[in-house]
Amino acid sequence: MQARKVVFKNNRGQNLVGDFCKGEESVGVIACHGMLSSRNGIKIQYLSGLLNDFGIPHLRFDFSGRGESDGEVEKLSYSNQVEDLQGAIEFMVAQGVQRIALFGSSMGGSVALLAASRDERVVAISTIAAVAYPELLEDRYPRATHQWRKKGYLELEGATIGLDFLEDARTHNVVSAVAVIRAPMMVIHGIEDETVPVCDAHDIASAANNVFLNIVDGADHRFSNPLHMRPAMKEVAEFLARELRGFEF
Repeated sequence: MQARKVVFKNNRGQNLVGDFCKGEESVGVIACHGMLSSRNGIKIQYLSGLLNDFGIPHLRFDFSGRGESDGEVEKLSYSNQVEDLQGAIEFMVAQGVQRIALFGSSMGGSVALLAASRDERVVAISTIAAVAYPELLEDRYPRATHQWRKKGYLELEGATIGLDFLEDARTHNVVSAVAVIRAPMMVIHGIEDETVPVCDAHDIASAANNVFLNIVDGADHRFSNPLHMRPAMKEVAEFLARELRGFEF
């Protein structure tokens, strides 16, 4: 399957850039990168290769303010990313895709869950290191967020993120969103994750109606060790392909 560069819009009128692999089937996967990553992140690219092997159409795209997409990272928020993902879903539907599965890493996993709770066209979701409690960000990291509020911005990995992120995060409850999702889910988390506690994965799984939970020994937040990342992404690809097509691999 040959990827082609595509451009579509979110409902804020911004152009979002992605790579789309079109197939013969009316199914497809949308991959959502982490907070400050892009569609060219290691996990996303590895998953793309696996989905190609399965012949599954898929889209990996840059959220607004990241990669080649329009926007400023300073405006980063959960609400904006959910809107971006909704734009990606509409793009896939316009390509003839009728059954959509979502994959998301870290913040992208939370965004996938929030979007899936609002859209029944999503028939399967898989996450890695998803955040369960955006609304508790300031409770969990009081010193860092106090300085964030004091300065009016946060500098992280060379990016400047505004206060809107904190205000918006308070309005999102991922666990409540998960409780209304009927689509099957796969939740993966590293036991050595020092960024998002592993209890988030347990709470997401506990709220889900149809879930497979995999806690990976030794894996960190990014699944930076290929010995953890590759088997996890293979599980994701097999799960999404199985749920989209309805048979075992």
